[in-house]
Amino acid sequence: MKPASRRRASASLLALLGLLVQAQLWGCAREPEDVKESRFLMGTLVTFTISGAPREAALAAIRDAAGEMRRIERAFTIYGDAPNAVKAFNAAAPGAPVPLPDEVSRLLQTALAIARRSDGAFSPALGAPDRLWGFSLPEPPSAPPDMARLRALMRGAKWTNIVHAARSWKRLHPAAQLDFGGIAKGYAIDRAIAVLKRHGIANAIVDAGGDMRIIGNRHGRPWRIGLRHPRRKQATLGWFEAEGDVAIVTSGDYERYFIWHGRRYHHILDPATGLPARRSMSATVVARNATLADGWSTALFVLGEQGLPLVRSLGMQAVLVDAAGHLHRTPDALAPFHPSPEPHS
Repeated sequence: MKPASRRRASASLLALLGLLVQAQLWGCAREPEDVKESRFLMGTLVTFTISGAPREAALAAIRDAAGEMRRIERAFTIYGDAPNAVKAFNAAAPGAPVPLPDEVSRLLQTALAIARRSDGAFSPALGAPDRLWGFSLPEPPSAPPDMARLRALMRGAKWTNIVHAARSWKRLHPAAQLDFGGIAKGYAIDRAIAVLKRHGIANAIVDAGGDMRIIGNRHGRPWRIGLRHPRRKQATLGWFEAEGDVAIVTSGDYERYFIWHGRRYHHILDPATGLPARRSMSATVVARNATLADGWSTALFVLGEQGLPLVRSLGMQAVLVDAAGHLHRTPDALAPFHPSPEPHS
């Protein structure tokens, strides 16, 4: 080959290589980046992460999903001055039938089913003692409430005092007041996921302060979800691999609490006593939807290690840290869990 021909061949080869590199870069550029947005909802920071969708479409989906969670918060809260059906029920005279919107009635039926199955370890009737403790008030508590008043409330604040009557509901005692704090956040997450799906979103996480539901995957690989250590800041107990459609919800004594006379008082009350439950530091439940995972993580926290067989029998997966700091878990059923190598206590 003559020198000029070799130069033309080299130039052609370089041009071809350049086109290949440009094609590779163009292919990378065409793969949408994850879109992440956060909102303060349901009393916590909610982060929406969407993978594999155009940015504008993802942002529109997030906007509508956040709006749905905000609507649910207004519909179910027992705090603030804005009226809703739950507050109206709590203000009604004992024994008076009160019709509830279908959405509220359905979630109440789910909550009461968890109460029955867990033998009362979960209860949607703790509105009065919850307000007495004040963990959800603007000014958090720094000391326990009056114990005599708490005991008086607990005589009537029982889930069995909330009954369905024809097309209405009624409470049988003045202290039996609804509080969906142990399940409404999970329900709101499920509704947000439903909105994302309607927008055509296939791969996403809705994370409400560590309570989340995951759909799809992240660029063909499972989402990796760290599980917070209940006593060591910035440390994890391990991590889950999650993909498809699965919810992971944790109830812990480390989010809303105070120390009084050297003892930790937190917001997860034992429905049997009205006092903070003492058998666990954290309880994580993995289920097919966040509503069930939310309610059952609360129940498992109250039950402690003895509740693990029940959770497993219902087709769910759990990771529990007991009061002594020991880690317990059911076999992986929905999302493989990889414990951290360091000790857990």
